[in-house]
Amino acid sequence: MIIADTGPLIAFARIARLDLLRHVVEQISIPEAVYRELVVKGKGKPGAAEFENVAWIQRRGLRDPTALALLPTFLHPGEIEAILLAEELRVPFLIDEHRGRKVALDRGINVLGSLAILAQAKRRGYIDRAKPLLDALLSAAYWIDDELVPGFLSEVGEA
Repeated sequence: MIIADTGPLIAFARIARLDLLRHVVEQISIPEAVYRELVVKGKGKPGAAEFENVAWIQRRGLRDPTALALLPTFLHPGEIEAILLAEELRVPFLIDEHRGRKVALDRGINVLGSLAILAQAKRRGYIDRAKPLLDALLSAAYWIDDELVPGFLSEVGEA
C-alpha cells in the first residue's frame, strides 16, 4: 500500500493507464482532501468516476487532524493530508510535486514518483517500453523534472 497525492493519479488517468498503478502498488490510500480534489473538484475530468468507485483506492482520515497546522502553508491541502497520512501509516508516498516531495523527504517519508511507477511496470512486464508513456504524460501537460528523464531512461534501458 502507498499513499498518493492528487497529481500522479490525475496523470495516469489522463493517459488512461490507471491500471499500471493498480498492478504496481495494488492498493492506494488517499486522504479526504485528495479525494475532494479528484472526485468533487474533478467531476467530469479523466478518472473522476474511477476514483469514486474503485475498491483499490481507499479513502482514509487522519488520526490526528490537529497535525495539519504543523506543515507549511505553501503546500496544497491534499499534499498536507497525504504527507501526514503517509507519516502516520509509515508507508511510501507517491508524489511528483517538488515542494511536497521535499517536505515529505525532510520528514523521513519514503517518496516515489510517477517515473518509479513506470520503471516498476516495465520491470514486472506490464509494459514493454516506458518512454511512450513518459511522452504521453508530458504531452498531457504533466510536469516531470527534466533533470530526471535521462537517468530514468537509462535505468529502464531506453536511453
